[in-house]
Amino acid sequence: MMALTHAIISTAGISLILTTNDPIHLALVIAGSQLPDLDTSTSAIGQILFPISNWIENRYPHRSITHSLIATVAIAVFASPLYFYADWKTWLCLPLGHLISCFSDVFTKQGVQLFWPHPAWCISVSNPHKRLQTGGTGEYWVLAIAIAVLAIALNLSSSGGPTAFVGNTLGLRVNAVDKYQQNSASNHVWAEISGTFATDSSRADGKYFLVAADGNEFIVSSQKGQIYKTGENIISDRLIVEVGKLASSSVQSLEFDEEEFSIVPIPNAAVFISGEVLVDDPELVKIGTDSKQFTVAKLTGDSLTFTYCPLEKAIALLKDQIISGSIEAKIFSPKP
Repeated sequence: MMALTHAIISTAGISLILTTNDPIHLALVIAGSQLPDLDTSTSAIGQILFPISNWIENRYPHRSITHSLIATVAIAVFASPLYFYADWKTWLCLPLGHLISCFSDVFTKQGVQLFWPHPAWCISVSNPHKRLQTGGTGEYWVLAIAIAVLAIALNLSSSGGPTAFVGNTLGLRVNAVDKYQQNSASNHVWAEISGTFATDSSRADGKYFLVAADGNEFIVSSQKGQIYKTGENIISDRLIVEVGKLASSSVQSLEFDEEEFSIVPIPNAAVFISGEVLVDDPELVKIGTDSKQFTVAKLTGDSLTFTYCPLEKAIALLKDQIISGSIEAKIFSPKP
């Protein structure tokens, strides 16, 4: 097969097997896929490493020693430092790229001596006319299919692998939570939700900003700033997580000891307040209710509890109050 065909088949295979699209991994796979043809000085790798290829070419038949399982094992041993200084995936890329390349040559007219030094040739198709010829029409069809598989494999690996891809496509909650946790510290994370409001079964379909994960459910904010909890306020049939623009997420703790509440909104940032404080005049605290929405503020006696309450609402509730207690401010910057 052509060097390009070997490279595409091997990268497609490894991207699927190891669920990776890491450039270093793919570069090692491509390098490994070219090593079998080191036994001929006319190949691309043979011309680059001519002294080595010329030495092998003068001593061994084409598609023998360098196309064998022994060569794969030797490459794995040679690449073993990668296991200790990088990780196991990086280590496997070079030998697996070589192995897949050798296996693909089994479908060609000549085949390979896969079990060298045993002289038997491994050929997949008994009819010589149905085997692939290097540079022939059949190989170009294989190349086209391999390119399509590679595109699918890279898409799947960027989604976390086939399982995560299917789970996210179906809106499975456990996959959504995993994706949120992996990205929420450095990106805005959104969810496309298909479902209904729990109170009246009206449609709640739309795009929501994910404020926090609560077990396998989410605290979400609509694009109008309304707060809901999935599984409680919104019964979702399908929830697909989407990673948005780069952002930072941080939590700031604040303590109050009989002092006036004083936090000013942070420019171009969304802030959500959680915690419990004691207020000196609870009669002035007027909490509006909306049965559809999540309860972000609850007054019990002189104790006011916040749960992911937007800062603007918290400021309005605590205006002119002397408070004691502690709260946490979850800050998203820039504002989603």
